[in-house]
Amino acid sequence: MRSRRSISDIVAVVLLIVIAIAAAVIIYMWLSGLIGSVHTSTSATQVKLEITGASVTPATTGGGYEVQATVYNPPDSPSTSITLGELEFTNGTMICSNRSAITISPSPPISPGQSATLSFPCGTGSAAPAGTPVEVVLVTTQGVQVSYTTSIS
Repeated sequence: MRSRRSISDIVAVVLLIVIAIAAAVIIYMWLSGLIGSVHTSTSATQVKLEITGASVTPATTGGGYEVQATVYNPPDSPSTSITLGELEFTNGTMICSNRSAITISPSPPISPGQSATLSFPCGTGSAAPAGTPVEVVLVTTQGVQVSYTTSIS
């Protein structure tokens, strides 16, 4: 009878140790995940870039469009740059995307409290008629996406 009781005590101690280790691992993973997500998302939530105006005009040569947008970076937002410009129909269908030919004046980055004008060509074979509503979408280096609805001139 004593041998059965001592085995049961050992099993109970081992189970308590396993439960304590599992709880410690779960708490560690939760805390490291929480701290990690707060740390990585802080810069993206601080960027408050706004598009104050945009125009889309048919390109003079080769088809496609010329997109021009004015952006404003509020004083309480960090400096940022635009890495991607897109033109979409208002239903979300992409017309074109341009990462390489974006020109920004004044030169990037866009400082807090500063406005900048950027333009990029949008080469596409099909042309939508004037007055078609479109969205100009810009993506910053922090991954923040801002959009502005306008129509083709």
